[in-house]
Amino acid sequence: MTIPAGTLVPRDARDFGRYELIAKLATGGMAEIYLARRQGSSKREVSVLKRILPHLAEDEHFVTMFRDEAELASKLLHPNVCRVDALDHHAGTWFIEMEYLHGIALSRIMTQLAKMNKMLDPRIVTGIIVQACEGLHHAHELRGPDDQLLNVVHRDVSPPNIMLTDTGVVKLLDFGIAKARGANSKTRTGTVKGKNAYMSPEQILGRPLDRRSDIFALGTVMYEMLAIKRLFQRDSDFLTFKAITEEPIPDIKERRPDLAPALRSVITQALARDPHGRFGSAKTFADAIRAAMGPLGGPATRSELSKFLATDFSDELASRAEILAAANEGAAPVAIGHEPTGRLPAPSTPPPKTPVPSAGAAGSAGAAPASAPIAAPGAAPVMRAARPTGPVPNWPPTANLEPVDGELEPRTSSPSDASNLAPSPTSVPTMIIKDSTVPVSAGGIELATLAASGDGGTDLLRAYRRRSLLRFLLVGGVIALLVMIGVWWTSRPSPDAPDDRRPPDRLPVLTEDAARDAGAVDAGRPPVMPLDAGLTRDQIIAMSKYGRYSVDASPAAAVFIGEKKAGDTPLVDYQLPPGIHQVRLVSGKKVKRFEITVLGGQSTNDGLIEW
Repeated sequence: MTIPAGTLVPRDARDFGRYELIAKLATGGMAEIYLARRQGSSKREVSVLKRILPHLAEDEHFVTMFRDEAELASKLLHPNVCRVDALDHHAGTWFIEMEYLHGIALSRIMTQLAKMNKMLDPRIVTGIIVQACEGLHHAHELRGPDDQLLNVVHRDVSPPNIMLTDTGVVKLLDFGIAKARGANSKTRTGTVKGKNAYMSPEQILGRPLDRRSDIFALGTVMYEMLAIKRLFQRDSDFLTFKAITEEPIPDIKERRPDLAPALRSVITQALARDPHGRFGSAKTFADAIRAAMGPLGGPATRSELSKFLATDFSDELASRAEILAAANEGAAPVAIGHEPTGRLPAPSTPPPKTPVPSAGAAGSAGAAPASAPIAAPGAAPVMRAARPTGPVPNWPPTANLEPVDGELEPRTSSPSDASNLAPSPTSVPTMIIKDSTVPVSAGGIELATLAASGDGGTDLLRAYRRRSLLRFLLVGGVIALLVMIGVWWTSRPSPDAPDDRRPPDRLPVLTEDAARDAGAVDAGRPPVMPLDAGLTRDQIIAMSKYGRYSVDASPAAAVFIGEKKAGDTPLVDYQLPPGIHQVRLVSGKKVKRFEITVLGGQSTNDGLIEW
């Protein structure tokens, strides 16, 4: 049974192994997201299940990538990283259990601010970015069992993957395309996936990546939060790639002249095209932000971020609480929200402020540690991160109705949300940020998701230039061919227009008798015009440009020379330029074809043709 996104799951379809599916939050191209709880647990203890779509469950490469994501994310136990609690297999498909975040993604926040034409306080922006830096630094510093760095690179740091929760905690989401040393899955040749406008120059150019690539992406997010304007987004992927790799980066001062010079300097360094010019780590980036904001009161604290969200986005939070209330009240399966899309838009009139349940933690007795190996399908839960059993500072129970995967965007903005963040000649939404899969093959094949992989990749800019060159050569060739045809067509003579290939009407026609009288016929040879036949030299030269052709047929027939009808038989002294000509006689349904050779100044006579 297909359940629309944004609706409660019918009671007869809620059983999912050890879990109860409560509501379907979103569906993407690779996975679907459910609000769920473990069987027998309190109604207040909810989590999120990310389940592979059935048609991908048999794709060995994708399943390996999915398990790599779970294995990596389960090791990232940090307040600023969305926690992954388990990877399991049920009903023929794999799924991940994650903590349930109650908050709003930066993409939604920035879209709403653009709609209201409102700028963010630099303290709010830096408070969010500093926490994101802390989550990234934890991922970058992750080590394997041999105590060696795993060299994790997120590679998709973008507004949809950064969430601000109602408690003021910033959560970094979706390590689904992260790169780490020793990952099982490898990149398929030429595959790149991510938010194009947030890729680093080296990611676009297919060069080796390290943590500094994520710093560039986070610097882009910081710039856009301050400017409320897209930095690199253009009308096409190719132009976006050129903007990131080649075009001058606008000074943030043009949009925010109120920023302190020290903060502008931090942004400039984070956006350096050469990785060596950027901050060496996310921690250094965060420290530089704190130093720049010190004289201004420092970055906003978590309590200040929580207050900001509750003040400016209370309706958004309330709409997200609506689904929890409906699930806990055991309501009948009904779409959450009022739009027919099945997604989760904010209602036109704010719903009652439903108290958000404090999602406690389900017990984890007997659970395997986060680093437990992945088991084969059908085995017991293969990975379980120990959930906190009591209050944990800076790790609040939270919930998430925004994308957990770049493929999933449960909220579809209304037309008014699609307005640009700044005046632009195009109508491209500037802060409705979705995932974009980049076709990089010359044949235009749209490629698969990028899995955890080694260094290197595909030079997207070169690929697009190669395709543009091929397209230019193809179009240029077609245009040149059309021009040649046009020149030929316009230069061809009109059948009715006289030209130098036809003798003027004033020139006398030399008949055979006249030629014989003039001595031009000798011993059965074709009539030849002597120079002393009473014609001027110019007349003789003009007449020598043409020969004559005569033919008769019984029964009578139409005579076609080439594709043009010359007349009906008998055809006498029909003027033709010298050369070989194709003759076709048509009499009723009978057709006779043959070649003739016409000599200048001479007559050719095929006599009587009998059928």
